[in-house]
Amino acid sequence: MVISMAGCAQQQKDDRIELEFWTLQLNDFSPYIMQKIAYYEKTHPNIKIKWIDIPFSEGEKRTLSAVMSDDVPDVVNLNPSFASTLEAKKVLLTMNGDFEKIYVAPALNLCKNTEGKYYALPWYLTSSVTIYNKELLHQAGLLTPPEGYFEMFDFAKKIKQKTGHYAFMPNLAEDGKMLKVLSKQGVGLDEFFTSPKTIKTYTLFRGLYQEGLIPKGSINQTHRDSLEKYMSGDVAVLEAGANFLQTIKQNAPDIFKNTDVALQMNLQDGVLDISLMNLIIPLKTKHPKEAMDFALYMTNDKNQLEFCKLAPVLPSTKKALSDKFFYQDKNLIDKGRKISATQLKQAKNSSALYPNQKQINEVIDYTTQLILLNKKPIDKALQEAQSAL
Repeated sequence: MVISMAGCAQQQKDDRIELEFWTLQLNDFSPYIMQKIAYYEKTHPNIKIKWIDIPFSEGEKRTLSAVMSDDVPDVVNLNPSFASTLEAKKVLLTMNGDFEKIYVAPALNLCKNTEGKYYALPWYLTSSVTIYNKELLHQAGLLTPPEGYFEMFDFAKKIKQKTGHYAFMPNLAEDGKMLKVLSKQGVGLDEFFTSPKTIKTYTLFRGLYQEGLIPKGSINQTHRDSLEKYMSGDVAVLEAGANFLQTIKQNAPDIFKNTDVALQMNLQDGVLDISLMNLIIPLKTKHPKEAMDFALYMTNDKNQLEFCKLAPVLPSTKKALSDKFFYQDKNLIDKGRKISATQLKQAKNSSALYPNQKQINEVIDYTTQLILLNKKPIDKALQEAQSAL
């Protein structure tokens, strides 16, 4: 009888629905993830969650291979750019729900297609702030960094003349940066290649580059390189998530002592630059209802708030973002988090995503390099870029 009962129990266990959950480089938070999974399995005895954490560098390749096969994971953690690429291939499940009541608008905007249908749920995010070296500004006779890019030319000249250092390193050819810059001025992709605002903005950055007021690496290096330059004391201003303040504190304590934080530049049109992680569900999942329920669970108010107290990120839900944890003022880390959370809460939108976002980014980044290097006139380079798309 005992053997028979054990056999029945084993059969019941094996009859559970197994959901495969992929995350991107969250192994450092495995106690949190495992705790969330254990609670979900306890409250959903018919569900078993198989968690697989993937290195960030392998995420796109492995996910694309998986969703094109017949053996797909059920819930996958991606960034919006790659999620939009998969959506264009029609391999993602369309999600239905009253999401506007749950999630903040800038995050939710990065989870829907051009038809307004949702194919992802927003998870955790960061909103860029302006981190600056007070000592370098003081040496140049300045008190605060510019609020917008068009004030940057005079600011950069003063920094360079008085200190010998750079004002900032803007990474202008990284992930379609110029499209985001113009988006904050109300210029979408349709107008990008012909708008006078685009010409004016490229003229500004070409001038900064050609006059040596921003580093040469501004056209081929990443935000990580900008962070290194800031920590070395060679640039006065860093555009980055408030989460990088902790990195500066740990790796460049002397620079951190002279660091302060301000709002993200160019916020006048209410468009916020954010970096988001989301959750998608492959169209071929055998358990769409269960996968959706688990994705909603991982992104709910309670779980996001818990995660954001462990990691230096912000939640994408309105209720979690309203928690007093994000509005403390005890130190610089708190101040950065507060500014980041406040501007996220107040922002109306974020830059739009397009079905072929990856290709768009590559074309615009290459065009940016040509323009800043003065290889082609701005209007001609933009015309050729438009033709390439």
